[in-house]
Amino acid sequence: MLAILYLIPLILGNQFYPLTGNGNIPTIEPYTLGQEIFMDCISRNIDNGEHKFDAQDRIIHIPFPVCKETGKPLAFQYGISEDRNCTINFNDELYHLFQLYVHEDAPFSCRIPVSTESHYLEKGGAYIPLTFNFRGEIHDSHLDIDQSMNVIFTKPSAQDPSQNSIISAIAYSSSTNVTRVVIGNDLTLNLAVRWLENSPVNSIGNKYGKLPFGDGFYSLPMNSIAISYSTMVLYFIIIGLASSAVTWAFSYNMISTKFSKRYQPLDQESIISKRD
Repeated sequence: MLAILYLIPLILGNQFYPLTGNGNIPTIEPYTLGQEIFMDCISRNIDNGEHKFDAQDRIIHIPFPVCKETGKPLAFQYGISEDRNCTINFNDELYHLFQLYVHEDAPFSCRIPVSTESHYLEKGGAYIPLTFNFRGEIHDSHLDIDQSMNVIFTKPSAQDPSQNSIISAIAYSSSTNVTRVVIGNDLTLNLAVRWLENSPVNSIGNKYGKLPFGDGFYSLPMNSIAISYSTMVLYFIIIGLASSAVTWAFSYNMISTKFSKRYQPLDQESIISKRD
């Protein structure tokens, strides 16, 4: 039965993902821990949410809105789980775009390159989609937006740094509160960024030749740990060292006390009484 499950991807004609713009398996320059990740998003018409195109009929991508905290468009750090804020200003265009996003008339679609090569996407490189799913309500005079978001990345296991890339990403509102926004307001996005790493299952084998990272289903574990395994190991080491230090200090005190009592010098009266 297990063998049949592993054959299903081959029977269905599955293929490796993502491919480059030319339909080829990508080669990558891997990310390093903490490296800033480039991200751009689809530029849309505020009237209907349709893509904007350039003179060559290619979809136009623009940076994520600028965060007031950094003065730069929102960017994430590879492999770093953290809580962070990004305050964006709702000018007229962004306000009307968020009307489309919240009403789900158009997705807030961004993309992340799988390789750190310079100008990689401009060369037709492969990328991973990242959609920001904002929820809330649209009113005649304002928007109600849930600005607290979980941002989850899945990456290959850190055991092989040459495979440091991104498998999938998603961002979604996840609180019980909304903030009222009108044109001209600032909105602070509360982002809980978490990186999950895993080894794939249901691999289709070496069907394609050399792959940039292991293929298969990068499923979430039953008990997900929202930190990278390398960070978890570091925490265990720190806890282990701290526990050892406390144990050593406690044991040393007990041993010293017992030693001093056992080998305590005899007083003069005891010596004299023995001589008598």
